[in-house]
Amino acid sequence: MKSHDVVIIGAGPAGLTCAEKLAKADKKVLLLEQNEIIGPKICAGGLSSHGSDYPGLPDKLLEHKYKKIIFHTPFNKAIIKLNKDSIYTIDRKNLGQWQLSKLKKTNAIIKTKSRVTEIKKNHIIINNSEKIRFNYLVGADGSTSIVRKYLGLKTNELNIAIQYVIPTKKYKNLEIFYDSKLFHSWYAWIFPHKNYVSIGCICDPRLLSLENLRKNFNIWLKNNKIDVSKGEYQTYPINCDYKGYRFKNIFLVGDAAGLASGLTGEGIYQATISGEEVAKSIINKNYVSKKMDELVKMKKRHNKILHLVEKSGPFRKVEYELMALLLKSSLMNKKIINFIS
Repeated sequence: MKSHDVVIIGAGPAGLTCAEKLAKADKKVLLLEQNEIIGPKICAGGLSSHGSDYPGLPDKLLEHKYKKIIFHTPFNKAIIKLNKDSIYTIDRKNLGQWQLSKLKKTNAIIKTKSRVTEIKKNHIIINNSEKIRFNYLVGADGSTSIVRKYLGLKTNELNIAIQYVIPTKKYKNLEIFYDSKLFHSWYAWIFPHKNYVSIGCICDPRLLSLENLRKNFNIWLKNNKIDVSKGEYQTYPINCDYKGYRFKNIFLVGDAAGLASGLTGEGIYQATISGEEVAKSIINKNYVSKKMDELVKMKKRHNKILHLVEKSGPFRKVEYELMALLLKSSLMNKKIINFIS
C-alpha cells in the first residue's frame, strides 16, 4: 500500500492551493481528481476584491473589473458604487490550469480520473481497487464531499444555482436582480465574461423548489427579454452549511466545509484561503489561523442578514425597495458594502 503525508481529494481552487503550499514545505502530497481535466467547474465566476488580493493571482486571469454593481428591484434601480475595482469575473478553467501549472513545479503527485470510493481510518480506496495510506486527509471535493459524509456531517443548508452560459459579448455591466415573488430571499444575476456571459439565479430549495425556481427564472428571462437559445443550461449545488474544518487528522476546505456564502453565493475566495490555511495547520501543528476565524465571522454575518430576510415574509419586497433607495445615498452605499464585505 502506497503512503503519503497528505492526501487531498478534489483539485478545485482549495485543493490546488493546499497541495502547492504543502509540497513547497516538502510534504509528500497526493492530489486526486475524479475528472480527466483539472479546472472546469460550473460556476458563475464572480470574485470580490478580497479574492483578487489572494497572493500571486495574476491580473491576466481577471476577465472584467467593476467599480459598480447595478442593483435591480421590481420598482427601483440603484448603482452600488465602489472606491476601486472591487468585483471581477474569472474563468474557472483558466484559474484551475494556472494553479495546476504552479503545482507541477513541485514534487506533488497529481492523479486524475481517480474517484475515491471508500474512506477508512488511515487509508482511502480509489476506483474500488487501489488503497492509499495517509497521515492527513483533506476533503476539497465540493458540495457533495465524500469526506464530509465520512465524518458524519449533515448538510442542511445546500443552495441550488441555475444558469445559462451564453457565447456573447453583448452584456457589459455586472447586474443583480432581487425579486421576492420570483426568487424569495435570493437573486438573479448577469456576470459578463471575456467571451460569454453567465446569467442565472440561486435559491434554497427548502424555501423554493428547483421546479419552481426554473419556472420563475424563465418568467424573469422573458420579462427582461433575454435570449438563452444559444446558451448552455447548467445547475449546481452550493454548500453553505459550515460545521468546522478540522477533525483530528482530517480537514475540510472550500465547499466541502460549507464555507461558501449563503447570502452572495461566493466561494472561490473562501476556497483558496481555507486551502492555504489548512496547509499551514498541517505544516505547523501549533498554527492558529486568524484568516479562518475571519472567514467564519464573515459567514456568520452573512447568515444573520439572510435569515432576517428569510423571516420577513410579505415585508421582504418592501425591504428590497428600501435597500435600493438607501443605495442611492453615497453614505449609506458605503456603509452597506462595508458591512456585507
